[in-house]
Amino acid sequence: MEKNLKIFLIILAAAAVLLLIMGVASYFSKGRRKGRAAEKKVAKTISKLGKNDKLRIINNAFLPLYKKTVEIDHLVFGRFGVLVVETKGISGTVTGSGRKLVHKVGQNVHKLYNPQLQNKTHIDNVIHHLKKGGFASTPVYGAVVFTDKNIVFDENIGMNLEQFKKMFVQLEDKGCNQDVLYHYFQKLTVTNPFRKFFHKLSKKDWD
Repeated sequence: MEKNLKIFLIILAAAAVLLLIMGVASYFSKGRRKGRAAEKKVAKTISKLGKNDKLRIINNAFLPLYKKTVEIDHLVFGRFGVLVVETKGISGTVTGSGRKLVHKVGQNVHKLYNPQLQNKTHIDNVIHHLKKGGFASTPVYGAVVFTDKNIVFDENIGMNLEQFKKMFVQLEDKGCNQDVLYHYFQKLTVTNPFRKFFHKLSKKDWD
């Protein structure tokens, strides 16, 4: 019995170490580094744009999605309502429509899950939580922002930073209370580090 317990504990420890190595490798991968840099750039841009309007922002928001979680790059709360932003730091060329797009970087070509559909999942999640909290009439907007200067994409896929700035300043005042919305979503956010860690490891296209 003790021998079986020792074997189980050894296997458990080995699995924990393997997960940790996978998590660290993923965090420091080139794609993740570019993604984090892009998110910082967009977060900084939003902060500047909303400086005079006392915007509220939650960056890298983990919200509950049934028994799982969904990660949203930027949740922005203003008098206009809620803005859900998906950030992409990729370069190359992105073309196509539908669920899978064609992403070409140099001679490398692969499939990219449509970020508009990805952000729609996020928007639907936000709308669901707004309804549950009694904020069903709150307007919700979405934006997919590409930050790399060496990116070419169809206009139906997203926008660059300059286009995002123009879109942002055109959001109309709907009389929403950004502080109330911010605090509501702040309480909803998943803070458990293990849930967030396993979300990163098992992340799907639509997350």
